[in-house]
Amino acid sequence: MSIDTFPLVTVITVVYNNAKTLEQTILSVIAQSYKNVEYIIIDGGSTDGSVEIIQKYARFLSHWKSEPDQGLYFAMNKALKRASGAFIAIINSDDWYEPNALAQIVDAAIQFPETDVFHGLLRFIDLQQNEEMIRGHYDSFLSKGMIEHPTCFVKKTIYDRVGFFDTRYQSAADYDWMIRVKKSGAKFRLLPAVLSNFRRGGMSESLLGALEEVNIKRKHGYLSTTSYWYKKVYIFVLRIIRRRK
Repeated sequence: MSIDTFPLVTVITVVYNNAKTLEQTILSVIAQSYKNVEYIIIDGGSTDGSVEIIQKYARFLSHWKSEPDQGLYFAMNKALKRASGAFIAIINSDDWYEPNALAQIVDAAIQFPETDVFHGLLRFIDLQQNEEMIRGHYDSFLSKGMIEHPTCFVKKTIYDRVGFFDTRYQSAADYDWMIRVKKSGAKFRLLPAVLSNFRRGGMSESLLGALEEVNIKRKHGYLSTTSYWYKKVYIFVLRIIRRRK
C-alpha cells in the first residue's frame, strides 16, 4: 500500500524467557489505533511460558517462530528478513508502546515523506515500575550515544541499503547500525511525543553494553585514542568493583 495513503508498518519483537512482561508488549502492539500492521515475534526457544503467551495471541501475528538462536541480534535479523512493511519498528519484550504511537508515525510519514527515520520521546521506568524520566535525542546525539531505539520507525529501504545488525556485538549492535544509517545520508526526524516505554535493567545498560558502545564510538571516529583508553580502563575498574560486591 502506498506510503501516501496507509502504509504497512512492520513491528518486530524478539524474546527469550521473558514471560513476565511479554504480554504487555504484545497487547501494546495489537491494541494500536493504527491497524495496518505486520507483527512478527521471534522467540529464542523460551522455556518459561513465553511461547504459550505468543500462542495465545497468534491470530494477531503475521509470523512467529520459537527456536534456539545465537542471541538478540541474530533474532532481530531473522525477523528483518521476513519484514515487508514500508516502515519497520522493533519493540523488545521489556517495553511497550503508547496507544497512538503508530498512528503518529504514519501521520508524520505522510507529512514528511523525505524522512527515513522517525523517532520520539521515551519514558524510562525503573524496576519498581516508577517513571524516572522522559528523554529524546536528535540524530546529532549519535556521536554521544544511541537515540531511543524503542521509538524508532525506519523505512525498509534503509535496511535494504545499509543492511542488518552486526552480530559480532551482543548488546550495542543497534547503536552501530544507527550510526551506519546516519553516515549513509539518511534523514532523521524527532517527534516531540512519548511513543514508547522502556524498563531499565536490560542488557543495553550492562557493563558489556557500555564496553561495546565505547568500541563502536572508537570505530566510527567519535573518540580520541586517549578518551577511548580512559573509558575502557574505567569500565574495567567497574567490573572489578562489581565482582567484589
